[in-house]
Amino acid sequence: MKYMLLNLKSMWQRKWSIVLMVVQLIVSFWVVNHALITMETIRYQQKQLFSVTNMKAKTTVRLFIPDGDDSQWFAERFRKLEKFIKTIPNVKGYGSFEETTISPQNFANKTRYVRKNEQLYANTRMESYTDRTKMIYFDYDIYRLFSKFQLLKGRKLNKKDFEKTNKDVIPILIGYGYHNVFHIGDRFQALAGLGENAFFVTYEVVGILDQGEKWLSSNDYLIDYANELDCFFIAPYFPEERDGRPMDVAVRLNNLFLQISNKKDLSRVEKKIEQKGRALGIYPTLKTISDEIKEYENNTKQSARFTFMIGLFFIIVTLIGVISVTTSSIQARKYDIGVMMVTGASKRDIGRIVVMELFLLVMISAMIGVALSYWTERQNTFFEYNIRLQAFTWSLYVKIMVVSCFIVLLSSFIPLWNVNKLALRNLVEGRE
Repeated sequence: MKYMLLNLKSMWQRKWSIVLMVVQLIVSFWVVNHALITMETIRYQQKQLFSVTNMKAKTTVRLFIPDGDDSQWFAERFRKLEKFIKTIPNVKGYGSFEETTISPQNFANKTRYVRKNEQLYANTRMESYTDRTKMIYFDYDIYRLFSKFQLLKGRKLNKKDFEKTNKDVIPILIGYGYHNVFHIGDRFQALAGLGENAFFVTYEVVGILDQGEKWLSSNDYLIDYANELDCFFIAPYFPEERDGRPMDVAVRLNNLFLQISNKKDLSRVEKKIEQKGRALGIYPTLKTISDEIKEYENNTKQSARFTFMIGLFFIIVTLIGVISVTTSSIQARKYDIGVMMVTGASKRDIGRIVVMELFLLVMISAMIGVALSYWTERQNTFFEYNIRLQAFTWSLYVKIMVVSCFIVLLSSFIPLWNVNKLALRNLVEGRE
């Protein structure tokens, strides 16, 4: 303990050089942590995709229409392409999903509904819209093939539910957050369409989702954090919502998926769809989920590697500084070290103190660097929830610990070699 007090006194005398080292280490850990977070996020995104849905990496295919727009001309041709896709023998299913908001009206528990939303939306972007709820509309094949929804009460949606007209009662599943507001069989209305053509659609609650159910973000199904559906509604598309206006068609272009029977069928299906598209004057392309993941991985990993190399550069520069400062401090503290050795401390004890000092500085810097990284990610509120926050797990902390130990190990060799060279007589006399 007395040796540690001497060491702390010495550190206080060198406080400004130590502060500089800590700042350099914090920057290094922040940059390295950023790269590691990116790599961890890629793994989480893949895990999320296949845990939330029943999509298959090799046989679930995404349809892209690069030249798609919200014109009437495009909408008419795209509808013809969709009808054609559904006739291809090797296509087990085709469809899309869409996220929007609705404002329920004409129901008994409106006051309770608004109060519940005040709780659910507190400190979120929806807190000013307590009269509205997010809604996800599904095509039948997307719901049937890919969803994993479990219900607390009621029934799941069936094929007939997806064949309703605008005038029919539309069945709906409600999120767990509303299980005390709506009950099975309850009905409400909401507007569909725009302007003079707007009309009320009647919805009926047929099921209540289990707590914690999730579905993919409609903004980017792969990259964004999946929606937690406790404060969502789930409903089948009806004609007005799916194809009522050219804009409705354009919105669906972001989430078009096919399920093919076999990976070997892809080239044939792709050829048929591209040929039909060209005949219609549009140019569709297909890409499997696996290919899209690989493409995203390659682009993201290149960025992560570049960031990691910058972090390593900072670490190397910092290591040089740490080694220089530690070696200089040993030379400056020769008399104190001599006194410790005269009073019973061995060179191993002195070396252990040096290593502990380095370990303390590196670990404090690592913790501050990780905390700073977490804070910066929390401040990124472009989307309601930053998926990169999911990377802050024990896996990340272990990697940071390994990097920390690596820094301590490398920065200890030269200082310990200097300690080993010291002679007691020269230390006490204050000479080399």
